[in-house]
Amino acid sequence: MKRSHGVVVAAALVAALAACAPITPEPTPTATATTKPTLAPSPTPSISLPPLAIPDCENLLPIALARDFFSENTEFLGEQPASEFTGRQEIASLPVVLGTASPSRVCFWGIPNSGGLFWITVAGITDAERATLQGELTAAGYAETTMGTVTAFELEGTNEVGSVGFTHLFAGDAWIQCDGVSVGFSGQVAGQALDAMRAANPALGL
Repeated sequence: MKRSHGVVVAAALVAALAACAPITPEPTPTATATTKPTLAPSPTPSISLPPLAIPDCENLLPIALARDFFSENTEFLGEQPASEFTGRQEIASLPVVLGTASPSRVCFWGIPNSGGLFWITVAGITDAERATLQGELTAAGYAETTMGTVTAFELEGTNEVGSVGFTHLFAGDAWIQCDGVSVGFSGQVAGQALDAMRAANPALGL
């Protein structure tokens, strides 16, 4: 009986100790920080402008306007490759630029079987070519005028035949030059060619 009592007491003691043992709380789960994905900025789309286009000669200057500006007997005399054109101006870089310009066009009008003629030169040029040409025109005594997006250089004088007038217009990547009998005339013709270029290149802001 004593052994049985001892077993009972021991069991009671173990139960009592178990009841007094500290209770360890369950660990509280910690919130896991979530990382939001970083979105890379979308590249700004580049605007691709169309290449410069030059209308054909008879759209640059319709024959009706050529006759109004010059003579009722004026005819379109044809076109010459720009790379073969030298003109009659003492501007060193003019034939150099025309030798490689793209696009380019040189158009002639005049009175058949006479010495009366004039021409329009239109070409696409680079910033460096524009700077060189404008510097040479200034050095040659041309008067410079800026009107909005257009810079004009003009010079009037005489040669062995009579009066001459030269107008150069620079607008964007376009260069327009008219060689005629006076600045009033060459400016009028070059202005008409600029209007035709603007109509042919509406996206370029000439």
